[in-house]
Amino acid sequence: MILKERKVPLIIQKLGVLLRRLPHDHPKQKDIESSFAKHMAGFRGEESLDYSLSFLADKKCAILHDLLLSDGVYHFQLDTVIVTPHFLLVLEVKNITGTLVFDMDFNQLIRINEHAQEEDFYP
Repeated sequence: MILKERKVPLIIQKLGVLLRRLPHDHPKQKDIESSFAKHMAGFRGEESLDYSLSFLADKKCAILHDLLLSDGVYHFQLDTVIVTPHFLLVLEVKNITGTLVFDMDFNQLIRINEHAQEEDFYP
């Protein structure tokens, strides 16, 4: 059962409104478009789980999307949390395009994009 539905994040809503209102020749147009595209890719990656999670709907588990928690000082966000009588599972979703190389020698993930540029993702 889904206890907390996934919603379009506020940052995506704000960037979408800004893009609609911003003149097309504004100097920040490309930066805002890039930020909007990155946030949308992340959100779509999270949404891509919904089909698989739908098979859990009739099971004895609770599904919470976009959970914001605090330790009293800091806040942190979890993409999806599944709670069952036997375990709690935290799902953090990444929607990374390009070729991914798992470098076990240096414990890092390297993404090679369509322009053959490399970008490191450290654990």
